[in-house]
Amino acid sequence: MLDVLRRNAGSWFIKIILGFIAVTFIWWGVGSYSERGRDVAATVGDANISMGELTEATGGLEKAYRDVYGAALTPEMAKALNFRKQALDSLIQKSLLLSEARKLGLSASDDEVQGEIAATPAFQVNGQFSAEQYQGILKYNRITTASYEESKRQEITLKKMEGLLAADAQVPESEARDLFQLTFRKVRLLIVAADPEKVKGGASPTEGEIAARYEQAKEGYRISARVKLLAARFDPSFFAKDASLTEEEIRAFYEGNADKFRNEEQRLISQIYLPYAKKDKEAVAKKAGDLVLEASKGKAEFDKLAKVHSRMKTGETWMRRGDAKPEMAAPLFSAAVDSLVGPIDVGGGILLARVNRIQFPETLPLPQVKDRVVALLRQEKGKDIAVIKAYEAHTKATASKDMKSACAPFGITPAETGWIGDSKGDKIPNAVVQEALLLPVKEIGPVKTVGDVHYLFQVADKEESRIPALAEVREKVALSVLREKHRAAVRAELEKILAGAKNSSDLAAGAKKAGLPAVTTAFFSPLSDALPENLPPSAEMRKTILSFSLKAPVHGKAIDASGKFLALALVEEQKADEKEWATRKGAFLRSVAEQKKSQVIAAFLAERRVKEKVTINPEVLK
Repeated sequence: MLDVLRRNAGSWFIKIILGFIAVTFIWWGVGSYSERGRDVAATVGDANISMGELTEATGGLEKAYRDVYGAALTPEMAKALNFRKQALDSLIQKSLLLSEARKLGLSASDDEVQGEIAATPAFQVNGQFSAEQYQGILKYNRITTASYEESKRQEITLKKMEGLLAADAQVPESEARDLFQLTFRKVRLLIVAADPEKVKGGASPTEGEIAARYEQAKEGYRISARVKLLAARFDPSFFAKDASLTEEEIRAFYEGNADKFRNEEQRLISQIYLPYAKKDKEAVAKKAGDLVLEASKGKAEFDKLAKVHSRMKTGETWMRRGDAKPEMAAPLFSAAVDSLVGPIDVGGGILLARVNRIQFPETLPLPQVKDRVVALLRQEKGKDIAVIKAYEAHTKATASKDMKSACAPFGITPAETGWIGDSKGDKIPNAVVQEALLLPVKEIGPVKTVGDVHYLFQVADKEESRIPALAEVREKVALSVLREKHRAAVRAELEKILAGAKNSSDLAAGAKKAGLPAVTTAFFSPLSDALPENLPPSAEMRKTILSFSLKAPVHGKAIDASGKFLALALVEEQKADEKEWATRKGAFLRSVAEQKKSQVIAAFLAERRVKEKVTINPEVLK
């Protein structure tokens, strides 16, 4: 069994098995799959979640995403998904549910555990449970039988707990039908827009109004504190170029960082590409399907078919994962040698591919990567030198109060800045500026490290935060008063029109008389469709639109939308089709029940998090 697994470690089938194991353990696994650390990541009541558990769950979650998305999962996406936080939330939720299950006496019997394992397709041969396959897969993944069975026991217990909670999530058909109507009801609206910025003229603000506004909002005109600095930048790249390296250091760095000098996995593949136009896509797909049997007979037959049928360059090509089309990457790099991949629709064509050879990642020899080793080692040495030199210079500067002479021995010339109060550039980072704002003039600040760069600085000049006199900001205040007058006038005009409108026709007539633009939207669902672009995409806006009916088609108040004011009226509505309800009733009922179940479980977990006193180690999510 293990030999089969090793020989076919790259096959799609084996990846499915391994993926099943990994995904299972993201949520359910709690046994000793690997040596777990003793440091506590979080505490849930009296139970601890170890750093080892969190690391394991995070790795499993990331692997699951990468198996699905492949090269399409960019570092930016991975950062946004925050696998570590997701994994920790799942472990906390699992702990809360298990705790409640213990209190209620819910558990799983040995028969239930064995039944679940026997029913797992990954552990079956020809539809029957295979003890050899079961033991082999666990052994290949370094999982003990006891730990895996414990994880299944907890899985069954958790399912029972979720089932108990879901009992409160039953949805009557009448309620689901009302929700269906609400979800698929479509409306057309009349939208009248009034823009205060387009108002011309109007009465100029009086001195009294200006003075009153200034007194009311003068804090908003406060001028922030600002400084002038003499700053020196100790950048590792400046020192890296002159860093001396010995052959022993180079070799030691190479051996200690071997993972950085590995080549990518490559696959030697042959391809058959069949392009299609929209009208003949089905025929091309059928043709590709017909080729599969012949193409799977061996490389010679595949190459013969490629010469006849392929509409791209034939022959063998070495390919990295990133070179493959996204639709092909996962199956192609999961297939074993001499196996066929496809047919797969890659947009505009159908692709068949054959894996002829696999070049697995390996550490490249030192002579081949020596330039890279030297460059990386210089970077590391540059970091060490930069921090040492920065603190040496700081010691000299604080003693002499002379930044230039303190930095000169290291080849660094401090630069003078202009007035700065909130620097967002990388020449003088905001962290340096904020530190400087706390210091008096002529003071040498502490060494500030931003990334790998160390900053020395001296406060050359400083102005404290202050509220300017009215005379300094009079024009700004006057403009603010005038804009508020225009906004009030526009809102009043629009609400006057709304007061006289009983329907959309009245609103349109009023808008035309006032010279205001009016547009009628296409039909859309207020609950499930994107809102028209001239409406703010907020929950409050959707709530307002849902309140419209043919009996009350006009919203009586002007709506503030990104500086403009809007008046809305219902023009027409389309109720959900009763025939569609009859067709989709079953699926919709199940969907609503699942949503309600999720809500019930989420509410329960939120309540238990408070009662069980969940504490998270603040270092965990940094």
